[in-house]
Order: sequence, then structure tokens, then C-alpha cells
Amino acid sequence: MSVLASPEQVRRHVVAQVAEGLEAHGLDPETVPNDLDLFAAGVVDSFGLLELIVSLEERFGATLDFEELDVDDLTVLGPFCNYVSVLLADQVDAAEAAG
Repeated sequence: MSVLASPEQVRRHVVAQVAEGLEAHGLDPETVPNDLDLFAAGVVDSFGLLELIVSLEERFGATLDFEELDVDDLTVLGPFCNYVSVLLADQVDAAEAAG
């Protein structure tokens, strides 16, 4: 079952998952900007992105579909976290409506 998570809660999880990569590139996990492109900055590669998505699905109990997210935002921290938060809320709403 999906759980609600604010964009900030999603962000904390994402940053924790990629903290080592952030630090390796001289970025402070506590102050990393929302406009950081994790892929372009070299923090994650394509496999790392898949691992991140799986960790989010496991943490929040959801199946994440990024079909509607602009491909340019898929690896940008802020838009990515906002999108995941909205997906989680939609899944919780759908589950509640189903009874």
C-alpha cells in the first residue's frame, strides 16, 4: 500500500540514497539545490537512477510510473521529488476510493 509523502520527505530519501555520490562531487547533501540534475552532475548514472526508483518504490510502497514526467525533469532533484510525491498521493486517493 502506498503512503503519502511530501516532496520534502521524498527529497530526504533521495538525498540519503545518493549522498555518497553528492559528496564525491563536492556537494553537501544538506544544501544540494533542487535544480541539481543528478545525472548531468555525475551523481547517478542510468543504473543508479533505476536503483533510486526501486528504493523509492520499496520505501513508499508504490509502483512509480514516470510516463507523464518530462524527460528533462526525470533526473532534476526538485521536479523529480515533487512528481513522486504527487504519484504517491494519487495512488493513496485511488486506493481509498476503491474502498
